[in-house]
Amino acid sequence: MNKKFLLILATAFILSCNALFPVQAEPTVALPASTAALSAPTAAQQPEAGPDTSTNNKLVGYVEVRLQPGNVSLEEMLAEETTRAIAAGLLPVVEFDADWCPPCLAIRQHLEEKNQLMLEAYDGTYIIKLDVDEWGWDNGKVENFSFEAIPVYFKLDEQGKPTGEVIDGGAWNEDIPVNIAPVMDAFFHNR
Repeated sequence: MNKKFLLILATAFILSCNALFPVQAEPTVALPASTAALSAPTAAQQPEAGPDTSTNNKLVGYVEVRLQPGNVSLEEMLAEETTRAIAAGLLPVVEFDADWCPPCLAIRQHLEEKNQLMLEAYDGTYIIKLDVDEWGWDNGKVENFSFEAIPVYFKLDEQGKPTGEVIDGGAWNEDIPVNIAPVMDAFFHNR
């Protein structure tokens, strides 16, 4: 047989094997929640290890949960997520955001890049994310929440109701960690 023909045959065989048996991704460790829960581990954690509970059964890092409208009311969803947050020793906070919002995208990027300032600011929080477009932002309201700008963060009480403590993206200037992190740290940790 011709060497070119064998080379083509071998290449076709390898490509067909990759198509038939693709490489499987590693499973993601998630906290139990109504939607996927993501943990942003601190620098001391191994990325594959999942949330660290070595400090008095309190999670180290933060958790984000994105909720979508469904058959259950937002009030019930928030109560359920607040229970999870408190059980994990985390501060429950609602964040309204959108895919078209520059500050929202900047915050997401800084957290995904594991910026240390941002991770420290968000440490100890359970962020319940709601997309304003999915939840029907109408005349500055989504259900019982009123606000004029996004991102906006509302602290929740033990029942999942707003405490009245709120902050939005107008609290800092340029959307860079050195501006955002101190403001968010003060809000989340009462500093």
